[in-house]
Amino acid sequence: ARKEQAPCNVCHTTWPMLSVAGRQYKENGYAFTRGGGGGTEKLSEPFGWDKIFPITALITARPYDKKDSGDAKMRAIHEVELMVAGQLHTNVSGWLELEAEDEENFAVGLKFAALGYHHSAAVNVQAAWAPLTWADPYDTYSGTRRMTGPNRAQVINQRFGGADRPGGTGLAGEGRLRDQRQLVSVYGRPVGSLYYNVGVSSVAGDSEGVSPDTRFVRVAFDALPSTMIGVLVIDGTCKATLDGRSNCAVDRAYSRRGVDVQSDIGPARLMAVHLQAKDDNAGATATEKNKAWYVQGTYAFQQGGRPTWVPLVRLDYYEQSNGVNAFKEGVFGATYYFTQNIKGLVEYMKQLEVPAGRVEDSRFTLQLVATF
Repeated sequence: ARKEQAPCNVCHTTWPMLSVAGRQYKENGYAFTRGGGGGTEKLSEPFGWDKIFPITALITARPYDKKDSGDAKMRAIHEVELMVAGQLHTNVSGWLELEAEDEENFAVGLKFAALGYHHSAAVNVQAAWAPLTWADPYDTYSGTRRMTGPNRAQVINQRFGGADRPGGTGLAGEGRLRDQRQLVSVYGRPVGSLYYNVGVSSVAGDSEGVSPDTRFVRVAFDALPSTMIGVLVIDGTCKATLDGRSNCAVDRAYSRRGVDVQSDIGPARLMAVHLQAKDDNAGATATEKNKAWYVQGTYAFQQGGRPTWVPLVRLDYYEQSNGVNAFKEGVFGATYYFTQNIKGLVEYMKQLEVPAGRVEDSRFTLQLVATF
């Protein structure tokens, strides 16, 4: 926002969720429009050391965080992030994000990194250490542009059958859609209403990208100016490799099939995802099938064209152990924007259904986020 000298609500409906202009800005490599053979005027200045260094800091505090099943925590400082993003050259963009969290004793580590080459609106190439859907400008699968605090949508938070990184030492992440991986993809808009992203990646969490064998296709269509319908297709194999970092004793195939909707109706936003997952079991002798879905709604009360209060309601459903164990959760929250860059959140999660023999859990969180 400082670099563009624009208020936050130019790119965000309710920060951090993206508006139409924000999606365009992200797709173009942090430029509102990009020149090409047609001579389009560029509205954003290229990366310039002598002007404004495009760095952002974000501090998250959780002064109260309590699960029914655990102790109350005063996470006065929960997370600190430093983000540098912008144009490195006329057609080249970059993103670098460092993070320190209380769960990791505030050890500083690389959270995300991406390099992009932007030939045109239709053809962009990205290399990244990031979630598989990093280039996706819509918010349905995003873990970084969520409006909730600790309660992420279970669609991106589940390991399902675990073949997309079975776990163990030497690898970060847990095989979830929100976990980082080494990836290369091509994305763009051949026409204004149609977005695509195709690529290849390693299994989740493999920082060296050993034997990459995950292919993915993402297509999103703006059926109406404010309504998107999309599909996500992922097919991969966790290879049994010579490298000791591999966690698969045998080749294990996995797939994900998702359908999603995002619709803005005035100040309200509705998002929904249905995902079907298939994973080979540990010995690759059988296939485990699980599914997850969520429906989420937000409404932005505004003053002077900017959001003030934003209530949120979400219903999550997810399965484990080949569909034997099913869970249903409700998330209820309200965000208040003190300023464009400072917001407070109160959030309550309640498990509504759990498998027989399990005890329903709940979680209450107070959170404050400031970025500058």
